[in-house]
Amino acid sequence: MAHLLSIAILLTLLSPQKQDLPDAFYELPSQVREQATLIVAGTYGEGRSPCIFISAETRAWAMEAYVRVTKVYRGEAAGKTIALDWDYLRESGKKLTRGHRYLVLLRPNAKSMKAIRAGEYVPFWDALDEEEILAVVELK
Repeated sequence: MAHLLSIAILLTLLSPQKQDLPDAFYELPSQVREQATLIVAGTYGEGRSPCIFISAETRAWAMEAYVRVTKVYRGEAAGKTIALDWDYLRESGKKLTRGHRYLVLLRPNAKSMKAIRAGEYVPFWDALDEEEILAVVELK
């Protein structure tokens, strides 16, 4: 019996371990991992939105945050970028750095998912918010 157990352990250790997702994914709580309907890896970026004309003399710009998608692990993302709520990221204490790679776990609502699947530009007021962003983890 002890031989069978040691053989089983040896076969488990020697068998190839196919791990589709980065290690950072497995470090997250299982509840978060299971809730995610869209999981992507990408480079974080942020910048100003297109000009917003408030009146004849007044213009404004909002800050936009996005992930430039390099790999889709779960779900569908036809576009090159996914817009994230810049205010939420800043207020929640998530310190994301431009140009760094992140694993992003999302649960977009139906409207957001439609735009992501179509690869449409999403203005800052429709960016994914705190209810849709489950986790953002830096990849090393």
